[in-house]
Amino acid sequence: MKNLLRQKIRSKLKNYRVALNTPNETQPLKLSTPKRVAVIGGGLAGISAASNLAERGFEVTLYEKDNFLGGKAGAWTFESHGETLNVEHGFHAFFRQYYNLRTFMKKVGAFENLIPIDDYLILLEDGNSLGFKDLEPTPGLNVLDLRKRGVFNFLTLISPFSMPFLHLLRYDREKTFKQFDNENFEQYARRTFMPKRMRLVFNSFARAFFSEPEKMSMAELIKGFHFYFLSNEDGLLYDVLNDDFQHSFIDHCERHMAAHGVTIKKNKPVTDIVRKPQGFTVDGELHNYVVLCTDVKHIRPLINNSPTLQQYSSFNKSVVGLKPSDRYAVLRIWTDKYEQQPDLPFFIFTDRLKALDSITLYHKMEKTSAAWSAKHNGGIFELHSYALPADLKDDEAIKQTLMEEFFHYFPELKGLQIRHEFFQHRHDFPAFHTGLYNSRPTINTEIAGLYLAGDWVKMDNPTMLMEAAYTSGSLAANAIMQKEGLRENLLESVPLKGIFA
Repeated sequence: MKNLLRQKIRSKLKNYRVALNTPNETQPLKLSTPKRVAVIGGGLAGISAASNLAERGFEVTLYEKDNFLGGKAGAWTFESHGETLNVEHGFHAFFRQYYNLRTFMKKVGAFENLIPIDDYLILLEDGNSLGFKDLEPTPGLNVLDLRKRGVFNFLTLISPFSMPFLHLLRYDREKTFKQFDNENFEQYARRTFMPKRMRLVFNSFARAFFSEPEKMSMAELIKGFHFYFLSNEDGLLYDVLNDDFQHSFIDHCERHMAAHGVTIKKNKPVTDIVRKPQGFTVDGELHNYVVLCTDVKHIRPLINNSPTLQQYSSFNKSVVGLKPSDRYAVLRIWTDKYEQQPDLPFFIFTDRLKALDSITLYHKMEKTSAAWSAKHNGGIFELHSYALPADLKDDEAIKQTLMEEFFHYFPELKGLQIRHEFFQHRHDFPAFHTGLYNSRPTINTEIAGLYLAGDWVKMDNPTMLMEAAYTSGSLAANAIMQKEGLRENLLESVPLKGIFA
């Protein structure tokens, strides 16, 4: 009976994988007349747009304000006490439903650097833990399997207050956002009398999008739960890179772009764009197209400094409506001790006490970090707060709070010595707060030749984080190819609607 149900669900969800477009096989692949494209921003969206366009013969210039590519997936080095150490923006999980990003990683040779994580684990305040390993993979049935993990009980299934939970299985972009975008998760949880363990899972999920539960749009959360858990058999387990992002991923991207003629300009912030009849002037050079891939923090100043773009009212209104997330913090420490719990996965969510949302054990995950650990007999840990409390603003106070909560979950590490540390206190992640969806900009703009890409743009497909960034860049590239009469690249997605939609 269960096997039959699995087959029906798989059929309903179109084998968990759908095409976003239908490339016309009769159209040419390469340009016959040179065209120039400026890609502004060297994160995953920019890498995606630049790579896809350069492969088709476009003359692409990629502008990046930092001295490294990758954006939030970037990595760099710093000096500390005579050592040169690697550091990144923060931990990233490569979920198996990141179809387009993983296809690209195979193309550039980075896919072989992915390794699986053992479990999706949440450490609880009382010393227990909640894991999702070996969960029933079939969407819908995996929800029922959560009952065995204590996420909810049988009474939850028969309670009349639980009927709204069916909306988790009814994701439909237009209907879901119309009904739930102005309700935050905290309101939803109270209205439905959500069980404590279930709230914990959703709280962790909300904070993974850099938002407090009382700010996170319930529609965005339903979309995220559909994308990660209710539209495929890959579930919450994922892969990670086996070394720092620069060596295991970004170097591959740079080599691929260079091989296809992309001009990469690092340390080159773009301060203005000039719209002209023939195209756009960027950094004194004329381009036929522009793909704008900055983060939400830098796009508004760029547009405000570009008078020729300000006459487009719809475009400007959507850009002004973009907001960064709450502040977040990442503290990486190199220590003289490591944990005494060998069965832990590389990455762990925590039942937040005040600030600490996750802990990453880099010495168990990355080759370079493991080598440092073996040499110095210590660990490398990353402590991450995805949404800092409003009253926690001072850097030293943030670090102290993160360390105190770290010791709550790893009491055996009290008294450790920190040999090196790298601290980041930022607010450049896009907000997925209530009421922002309608004004969120799309990839195509009213300005002919100007396209937007990033994890903050509004797309038809339910995707988030790194897959959203990469896919948006590919969609922008496809739009330009279509404009030039070229064959688009095939892009894929999880099903666009839920089981009961």
